[in-house]
Amino acid sequence: MSSDPPRRRFLRALRKTARAVPGPAAARSAVEENAFWISYERAVSRSREAASAAQRIANVVARQRVSVDAVADRARAISVRAHEVGALFGRVHEVFDRLGLVALNAGLEGARIGDAAGRAILLLSDEVRVQAQRGTDGIRELSLALSEMTRELAEVADGLASPREAAVEATQLAALAAGSSADAERALVDIDARIRKTTGSDPETAKAIAEASEQAQALVRSIGTLATSVPHDVLLTVVRPILEPLLRAMGEEDGDDEAPA
Repeated sequence: MSSDPPRRRFLRALRKTARAVPGPAAARSAVEENAFWISYERAVSRSREAASAAQRIANVVARQRVSVDAVADRARAISVRAHEVGALFGRVHEVFDRLGLVALNAGLEGARIGDAAGRAILLLSDEVRVQAQRGTDGIRELSLALSEMTRELAEVADGLASPREAAVEATQLAALAAGSSADAERALVDIDARIRKTTGSDPETAKAIAEASEQAQALVRSIGTLATSVPHDVLLTVVRPILEPLLRAMGEEDGDDEAPA
C-alpha cells in the first residue's frame, strides 16, 4: 500500500481516471458503433413488419377472392336457373297457342251450328282466344325480361373474372414481398452473427459503451470546470463518493502511478 497521503493518492487516481476516459476519436467510434446497431435493429424490425404486413395483405386478398368466387358461382347458378325457367316459359307459351287454336276451332264450330247453343260456343271461344292471347303476350314479355336478366347475370359473372385474376396476382405479389422480407431478415441476422464474431461487438455492449463514454466525458468536463473555481478539498469531498466505486469497478490501484512532482 502506498504511503502517500490520502489526498495525493486520490488526486493521482482522479488523473488516472481522466486518462482512462476515451478521447474524442474513441468516443466518436463508440457513438458510431452504437448508431450502427440502432440502424441494424431498425432494419430488422422493418423487415419483420414488412413480412407481417405482406402476410396480412395476402390473407385479406384471399378472403376477398373467396367472396368474389362465391358471387361468381352464385351468378352462374342463377343464370342456369334462369335458362331453365325460360324453357318453362316456352312450354307455357305453347300451351296458350294450342288453347287459342282450340278456341278458334270451337268458334268455327259454333258459327256452323248457328242457333243459340252455337252463339254461346262462339262467344265462349272468343273470350278464350282473347285470354289465350293475353297469356301469350304476358309470357313473351316475361321471357324477354328473363333473357335480359340472364344476359346481365352472365355479364356480372364475366366481370368478376378480372377482380378474381387481380386477387390472384395480389396474393402472389404479397407472397413474394413476404419472402423477400424474410430473406432480408435472414441476411441481416447473418450479418449480425458475422459482425459479432469478427469484432466481438454486440448492440448491448455498444450502447453501454456509448452511454458510459458520454457520461464519463460529462463527468470529466464538470470536474475540470469545478477545479478552476472550487478548492481541491471541497472538490475531493464532492467527487470522492463518485470516483471510488468507479475506480474499484475498473480494477485500479492507488499505487500504480508515481506521485506527481
